[in-house]
Amino acid sequence: MGMERRGLVAYVEAQIERDIALGRLHPSGRFGSEAKLARRYEVCRGTIREALRRLAARGLVVQRPGRKTRAVPLDESLTLENLGLALHDVGNPDARWLLEGYFSLKRQVLVELLADCCEKASDLDLDRLGSACFRLQDAARWESGEACAQAEFELLRQAARVAARPGHVLLVQSLQRAFLGGAAQLLPHLGGEALREWAFRVMAILRERDMQALQNELPALLKACDERVLDAFAPAAKEQASPEAHVPPASSTTQDSAPETRPCTEERDFGAPMAAPGQDESLKTHHCVEEHGFDGPVSTAEQDTTPEALLVKPNNGQPPSPAALGRSTCELRGEFTEKSVPDVALEDLFDCRSG
Repeated sequence: MGMERRGLVAYVEAQIERDIALGRLHPSGRFGSEAKLARRYEVCRGTIREALRRLAARGLVVQRPGRKTRAVPLDESLTLENLGLALHDVGNPDARWLLEGYFSLKRQVLVELLADCCEKASDLDLDRLGSACFRLQDAARWESGEACAQAEFELLRQAARVAARPGHVLLVQSLQRAFLGGAAQLLPHLGGEALREWAFRVMAILRERDMQALQNELPALLKACDERVLDAFAPAAKEQASPEAHVPPASSTTQDSAPETRPCTEERDFGAPMAAPGQDESLKTHHCVEEHGFDGPVSTAEQDTTPEALLVKPNNGQPPSPAALGRSTCELRGEFTEKSVPDVALEDLFDCRSG
């Protein structure tokens, strides 16, 4: 198979993998015929056949003789080495959740291996691990993200061999394949001062065999470095504060003045008699207080400033009686509205002449 054909097969494989991850297939998970797929991806049937064979080898699809190829559900096909399958939709919260799990596993493996090395390894082995840490911090300063990843996994492999943990050697291989294969989108975000900081700290810990610092300080440094990469690749969703949290509480002055500034919104029945035009003109300057209830208290500011207070008649130069002052706005307004506009005008004229 030529270079161009291999590149085309890899491209079609990636496109089909993306369609599986984003749920673009039929709900049954079954693919169409090779001819239909060839028309869809604009390639020949041989390229489709080879791409499906590769996906089957990775456990993403199932091929059986005489049956259509079927995609395996994500919760069954997702493995450590297929981590990239969940990263096609970066906005999906599950993508960041899986990446956090991956980085957490890698941190645990590194701390556990280094703890064994500090306890059991010879000085020569610790010097070799220190050299691996120096190469890692140097790559974090000068090299690309891919070089940083290679140096970090090389440190993990050496630590697994020094600690005599063959199972961890295999685990490190799987972690590296998952990162460089499926999570290669993270490579541009690797490196920087956070990586150099924990690499330098590991060098000092190995030189002093400081188990306490290894257990207490290193996990926090590793997590800070990983969170920087995660935030650059898939920022965490920020919780939005509720709108009620920004509304200031209403003061007593505002509550007292609210009836004065609120227009009348009293609901009327369609069968109620309509008010006379004169009454509408005379009442439009008054504000509705029915919303507060007839028994509700009226504020001091409202009692002093409402126009209804002017309707209390003078009593031969004597001050108004306490009963008149204690009457509510609604009672005064009710007395006012019972009179017609001409009666009010005549009453005002009579008061002026008698005075």
